[in-house]
Amino acid sequence: MIRQLASVIAICGMCLATDEAAQPSLTIYNQNFAVVRQELPLDLKAGVNNVRVADITMHLEPDSVILRDPTGKHPVQVLEQNYRADPISESLLLSLSEGKTIDFLVQREGKQEVVPGKIIRSGYTPHNYMAMNRYGSQYYQAQMAYAQGGNEQPIVEIEGKLRFGLPGIPMFPSLGDDSVLKPTLQWLLSSAQAGAVRAEFSYVTGGLTWEADYNIVAPDKGDTVDLVGWVTMDNQSGKSFENARIKLMAGDVNKIQPGQESDRLQGMAGAIAINGRTMPPVSESLRRVPSLHPGPCHHSA
Repeated sequence: MIRQLASVIAICGMCLATDEAAQPSLTIYNQNFAVVRQELPLDLKAGVNNVRVADITMHLEPDSVILRDPTGKHPVQVLEQNYRADPISESLLLSLSEGKTIDFLVQREGKQEVVPGKIIRSGYTPHNYMAMNRYGSQYYQAQMAYAQGGNEQPIVEIEGKLRFGLPGIPMFPSLGDDSVLKPTLQWLLSSAQAGAVRAEFSYVTGGLTWEADYNIVAPDKGDTVDLVGWVTMDNQSGKSFENARIKLMAGDVNKIQPGQESDRLQGMAGAIAINGRTMPPVSESLRRVPSLHPGPCHHSA
């Protein structure tokens, strides 16, 4: 006979609760992905609107994104979606400066000097995981061959002479309006009327999973045991989820893989067909989870 069932959720991090109306909803599958739903307040004007959102994970799947007005009172049409996964870095700024002259901070004889140099080749080789996953091993091998062939080494012209490598610390001009500091979604939205909209924003992301573990404590005598269950959620998505509602799903999920020509809306509906039938959630937490972000700690259910 089981005397006690203790369910404990191991989450990563704790913080103060946020606005309940804006709390995100997570459906986490034990196959390293999740469906994220969160509120996105919009202040739209009549006509075309340019909207940028950076409060997303680093492993968002762009073709799974859904933006809608859940009330249906303010229809919003997405004219264009642009996913920017090229956050600003030194190598990226060098690539944007190819053919241009920038200043370098150089250490000479114990003094710092500013030396101008023309960027002939930046050496920037983008290795986008999503692109490699989509285009397969041939694309990956071509990218690696390009990088390993010496093309990753920058070439700078200083005083009419070429040198491999940077002469010092590059000093770039100010960023443009189209620069991003982390993965960003940009939309062109069409609205028939002006007004505030509490839109629902949902997408599939990698970097989230969970697992269950159980411990049984048996006494020396008697037939009564204690069963302790643990659910461990691992968040490696690059985003913290404050005050989240969490639903856990298990099973062999028929998730569509990159490169397959099929509709991903099945995953966004929150009901994945498993072995020909729709599976209910293994467990669901409708309470607030104070925070889900890197750094292990424990929270009692």
